[in-house]
Amino acid sequence: MKGDCEHDHSSTAHDLIRAMRQLRNIAMNNRKPFENCTPAETMTLFCVGRGMEHHPDGLKASELSAIMNVASPTLTQTVNVLTARGLLERSADPADRRVVRIKLTDEGIRMTGMAKEAMHAKMTALIDHLGDDRAKLLVELLNDVYAFYQGEGSSGEDPGCFRKGETPPTPNEEGE
Repeated sequence: MKGDCEHDHSSTAHDLIRAMRQLRNIAMNNRKPFENCTPAETMTLFCVGRGMEHHPDGLKASELSAIMNVASPTLTQTVNVLTARGLLERSADPADRRVVRIKLTDEGIRMTGMAKEAMHAKMTALIDHLGDDRAKLLVELLNDVYAFYQGEGSSGEDPGCFRKGETPPTPNEEGE
């Protein structure tokens, strides 16, 4: 009997690995640029916008780099592109002129709002596809998976711009 249980776990583990790979492939291959912004650029805009809720003057590059869990040179390149496109702006910190702050421009705020709307529309379509009960179960299971990997010694940073233990706002909290 023990062998059957091990076989079931092995089969389930295989199926779970395959499912996770499929999700990764969706994330990597199915993410189309939004308004000519790559997924990384869009995520940078989201993170800057989220950071501005606590720091209206903008974020230091080191803060943004830590939140996004990317190296400073990678972030600098993305910020340069977004600044050239008029979506981000750099300014000197009023308290310390040596510090440069990064924040969204009005156009960056508009673009981030449009991207949020598109993301919510996609999630609403997924909820419609799954049904409310299965969608809630999916949320619960994904939260359990995240908690499991957090306990396994991951970096502690959420690539969605939320620190460990912080949850994303609900649409009502974002005024949507």
